[in-house]
Amino acid sequence: MATAQTVWGIDLGRCALKAIKLRIADNDKAEIVAHDYIEHAKILSQPDADRHELISSALEEFLSRNDISKDAVVVGVPGQHTLARFTKLPPVAPKRIPDIVRYEADQQIPFDMDEVIWDYQTFQQEGMPDLEVGIFAMKRELIREHLLHFEQASIEPIAVQSGPLAVYNAAHFDGMLGKETTILLDIGAENTDLIIATPDTFWTRTVPIGGNNFTDALAKSFKLTFPKAENLKHSADTSKYARQIFQAMRPIFADLVQELQRSIGFYSSTHRDTRVEKVVCVGNAFKLPGLQKYLQQNLGLPVERPESFKKAALSGGAVEAEFKEQLLSFAVAYGLAVQGLDLGKVVSNLLPTEIAKQLVWRKKRPTFAAAAACLLLAGGVIWFRQSADMRALAAGAADQPPVPRNPEEAWSVIDNGPSPSLSERAQAQAILDSGNLLKRELSRLGGQGQNERAETEMLIDLLRNKTLITRILHVVHESVPVPEGPLGQAETQAEVLEAIASVPRRERSQVFIDRLHMQFESNVNEYVWPDSLVPVPESINDPEAELPAVKIEMTCRTPNQDGPKFISETFMDALRNNGQRPEKGFYVDRVYLIDGGRVETKGRETRSSVRDSSVRGGRGFGPTGTDTGSPTSPELVAQDVPPEDLDPVTNEPIADDWQFEIWMEVILEDYPEVEEE
Repeated sequence: MATAQTVWGIDLGRCALKAIKLRIADNDKAEIVAHDYIEHAKILSQPDADRHELISSALEEFLSRNDISKDAVVVGVPGQHTLARFTKLPPVAPKRIPDIVRYEADQQIPFDMDEVIWDYQTFQQEGMPDLEVGIFAMKRELIREHLLHFEQASIEPIAVQSGPLAVYNAAHFDGMLGKETTILLDIGAENTDLIIATPDTFWTRTVPIGGNNFTDALAKSFKLTFPKAENLKHSADTSKYARQIFQAMRPIFADLVQELQRSIGFYSSTHRDTRVEKVVCVGNAFKLPGLQKYLQQNLGLPVERPESFKKAALSGGAVEAEFKEQLLSFAVAYGLAVQGLDLGKVVSNLLPTEIAKQLVWRKKRPTFAAAAACLLLAGGVIWFRQSADMRALAAGAADQPPVPRNPEEAWSVIDNGPSPSLSERAQAQAILDSGNLLKRELSRLGGQGQNERAETEMLIDLLRNKTLITRILHVVHESVPVPEGPLGQAETQAEVLEAIASVPRRERSQVFIDRLHMQFESNVNEYVWPDSLVPVPESINDPEAELPAVKIEMTCRTPNQDGPKFISETFMDALRNNGQRPEKGFYVDRVYLIDGGRVETKGRETRSSVRDSSVRGGRGFGPTGTDTGSPTSPELVAQDVPPEDLDPVTNEPIADDWQFEIWMEVILEDYPEVEEE
């Protein structure tokens, strides 16, 4: 994106249109040339508000106050309409990053790629080899609807950016970020954009709580209209009913803090070395009395609000008093203008390609018109020249040059020219024949790279799937029950033998996985399961969707006397719970108990099948009978028991152990959000 001399950043919010005009000053600073704040007659989300009419009116008023004919424009879109995904990339050459990101985007974006506009940004911490990529997307129809108002007002943006990313650009440029992690909160009318940021990277989430939630709470508590409740909210600290007002808004305060704590907790679980330094809040809703103090007390962190933009001074044309009054509302517009000046950390752009091409075409139209006139003039000269050339070629038509036999001869003709003894036509034919031979050779050499490209794509798939398989195996590993007490803490054979002395084998809460097999299915909903699985457990996925999955078959063993019941209620339930977490890139859907019974040893040729007992109940796996065999212990080991019928660690007979076969489906998509009833 070429740097413009002056740039407008326009944030079209629910309550008002906010705009800032910047230009570059000395020492990597900016100058605020102009600003504008146009409040809508009604909040756009109110039931009786004509959204399109209000937006058109705001843009018309903005254009009547400001001349933008010579300025570039960067437009913001709401954070709740954009998708942000972050992933780590394997160490690869820089030229291969776009191809890998394209694969990742296809996996991470839950829509058809033709339906979205997307871009990406790479981040790398100083001194660290890991490369992180942020993938940002928005549905094409939402962008078109948002930009339609600007198109009708004859405003042509050079870039479109998400609100949270614009806030990060503003904070990064203006020095709001500390050396450690800083939490940025942009509290708007309907939503709060949470940005957990460092100088090198960031993570974002949109929380569906904003200023309107506080207004709705007051309207319900005091039975007021929305406009009257809005006025009451802004005058809460001076009202004689301040205590009742804050009491009515208290549940919204609590919900906001709870959502923020959840998001911060999730981020901390994936970034273990995170140390949050402070919270910086912007947004018009942050003017709400008591909000800053409440957040500081409940988050246990310093909460700040900027009093000015440190790296952007007001010029003579900007009114300082009006700007300071609305400063918190200008964060997004400020970040948009910073990006337009090429001073932002984030440079991704969600402007649709067709609009960008139209903009470039309009700028180059005068140049093309002049070029067309030159071509028309040159055409006449060429016509006369062609007539003379055709006569010369006809004179030498009978003269045929020798055909080059290999690339070396062709290059000799190209480099040194054909024989001067040939006619002009023959010389031209010699050059043409040489060029055709070299073109065929180029096509042959180009085809030799197909295998290498196919192998490269296979390596990319292997790298991506390798990390996925590791994460799936981690879910299985953390679902294996750990016995309480010394047995669960034992690490060596000696410690195990000492611990089992106090716990009979049949009472141990242990599961041993003997075999695990994975098989990829391109669409799990087309896979036909064996009749023996009827009735199958209930699925949480969409039966009409095309879902790639990994089918896992595992054989496990337990000494616990409650056998099937213990496996079902402890191990299998843990597989479901641990495998159904959001933003893992996969989730466990159905878990099947296929078969089971006593371990087959040389002393027991047959076993009772779980399939024949009443183990299917509840979600497909219910309680079963208990072990009625006699307990075994290390002291009672028979000397004549074959080694393969003994526990390899404790040397106990495994004849009374239970053995099971479990199947499970792992869907290779993020866990779907379930709407609350």
